Amino acid sequence: MKSLRHENIYEDIGEIGPYQIFLFALVGTLAAVPALTGYGFVFIGATPDYRCKIPILQHDTFSIQNQSHYESFVKYMPRTRDRIFNKCNLKVNSSGSEEYAACTEWVYSTEQYDSTLVTDWNLVCSNYHYKGLYLNMHFIGTCGVVLSGILSDRFGRKKIAYILLSLNAIFAVLSAILLNTNSFDLDIKRSLFAILKLLYALTSNVYSIAITLVIELTGPNRRILASNFVAISFVLISIVLASVAYFLRNFQMLSVFIACVTCLIPTYFWIVPESPRWLILQKRKTEALRILSKISKSNKKPMNFVEEIESLQNSAISLYRTTDEKLEFLELIKFFLKKRLYVFRTFILVVNWTVISAIYYGISFFTEKIPGDPYLNCILFIMVDLVALIFIQMTTERFGRKVPFTCAMTIGGITFILMTFLPNHSILSTFCALIGKLCIAFALNLSFTITSEFYPTFIRNSVTSLLVGIGRGGSVSSTYIHKFGELYKLYTLPFFIFGVSSLFAGLIFFTFMPETKEKTLPENLDEF
Repeated sequence: MKSLRHENIYEDIGEIGPYQIFLFALVGTLAAVPALTGYGFVFIGATPDYRCKIPILQHDTFSIQNQSHYESFVKYMPRTRDRIFNKCNLKVNSSGSEEYAACTEWVYSTEQYDSTLVTDWNLVCSNYHYKGLYLNMHFIGTCGVVLSGILSDRFGRKKIAYILLSLNAIFAVLSAILLNTNSFDLDIKRSLFAILKLLYALTSNVYSIAITLVIELTGPNRRILASNFVAISFVLISIVLASVAYFLRNFQMLSVFIACVTCLIPTYFWIVPESPRWLILQKRKTEALRILSKISKSNKKPMNFVEEIESLQNSAISLYRTTDEKLEFLELIKFFLKKRLYVFRTFILVVNWTVISAIYYGISFFTEKIPGDPYLNCILFIMVDLVALIFIQMTTERFGRKVPFTCAMTIGGITFILMTFLPNHSILSTFCALIGKLCIAFALNLSFTITSEFYPTFIRNSVTSLLVGIGRGGSVSSTYIHKFGELYKLYTLPFFIFGVSSLFAGLIFFTFMPETKEKTLPENLDEF
């Protein structure tokens, strides 16, 4: 009798088949949650062009209507040293005085947006910090991926995912209600929205659970394909969201659409089974066999390992070494720290996750700063993710994980550095940004697979989520990197920082990390 491992199970019943593909598609819809939560705010919180409202004009508009309107505009709008009209101050009087006062009312361009959170709540000038606050609340909330990973390893992938989906739907509805009501004072609404943004993002941390679940439902040769189902779902849903936003162009209606879609997901996710690998490690043989039986019947292959599963779960792999004594948490940490090579490699992964997150979100959430139509730009930058997934499928099966990942980080770093020497609003600059985003999207999606393949089963989702959560610190920093560039009018500085960071992270990854392609997933600490 051969020694059974989880990989042997899928060799017998089939690494991929109709039922598994059906499950991949269902699990892939979990990607709608982070897509709607993240990209939704790109349009809800978009900042159109604006200026101060001219006091003597009761029905002032952003667009100049006639000569008289232009003359009033020139009289009241001060210019900066660069001869650009000031957007946040008005001349105290129209006699040419150099005395200015901060304006309290603004008019906004309706060329791209009918209304946004910024135009409705006047989140410009002295109130600009609110938008930064909401973005940071989102990024801080996504750091909760650490908690979701630990809980899913403890209580199961499906159970924690379902709880998060349900809570996320509740917060999506509450957010939509808040954005569509006038029952509260504006200051109260601004504060409540910050709290909801944090909770909304906190409950959106299901992406890494989805990746782990599909990887554990297939064999070693189909892990990339399985994880790509989730990634492709994220891309497609993001494109649908951008397309809907293009036709609605109203942040309140868009918030209602997002809430409705979010509420649909928990209604069918109960169909998805728990991870058989996790069930076996929890000594829940009957439930695991029921799921594996469905897979084998779908693939028309016999199950020849029922008795061997008994020996597998009796070996107490889940939190044991080679003895029957359970490892306490502190003992687990001590054991991990003794493996200095793995501690160092974990540090390498932390660096890469942080850099990748900073660049990916620094590009994706600031597409409005890129010249051109914001909806088209967003769709283009999202579609780049789809191209990245195709490249992952084409390259990783042939060249492994290590070389393609390093090439992506290197090429991305070079293109971002090149952007610092190009005119801000040139087509070539936008092209370089697209190539850079392609490379970072490639590295981001491949990072999930690399990390999942590196750690043992019983801590796989916890550690993956921990690294993703730490990396999200990079996404928080992206907000301040952009603000720093704007403050000193060094608008290409963020791209230079992104480029140098990408080159450094790619170099240390290539130098110190091993190849994980076709490696057997480690089950316990002895195999780690």
